[in-house]
Amino acid sequence: MESPPNPSGARTKLDLLYHEVLGEVAGLVDRLENATQSLDAVQKHMQSMADAQQVLPDQLSRHLTATMGAAAKPINQHTQHAIQTMLNDTSNRLDTLTRDAAQYASIAHLSARRMALIALAVGGAAGIFGGLLAGLALGQILIS
Repeated sequence: MESPPNPSGARTKLDLLYHEVLGEVAGLVDRLENATQSLDAVQKHMQSMADAQQVLPDQLSRHLTATMGAAAKPINQHTQHAIQTMLNDTSNRLDTLTRDAAQYASIAHLSARRMALIALAVGGAAGIFGGLLAGLALGQILIS
């Protein structure tokens, strides 16, 4: 036969059931708190990533400007060096041409002086010879 239910045993079973349910609820609450903390951490991480994305274009712009400046500097220096070398070479050639032109002008001047002296001598001799011929012809006319 069955014994009548023990009120203290029933209470103990009920207490055990309450403790088990409360333990489950406490576990669920702990899990919810952990999930909330994880969500908070994820939200903070997403906010920091959003902030980083906000400043990323400025950082990229500064980085590109610095990189292009660093790359342009050697190119500019090389170009200036090449231009300076070319100008120095051109200057040397122009100096040589100037000296040569001055030398050729001096030679042409001396040649012109010589030609003028020769022309003066030939013209003087021709004048004297012409004067003699004219004098002879006049003398022939007067004598005859």
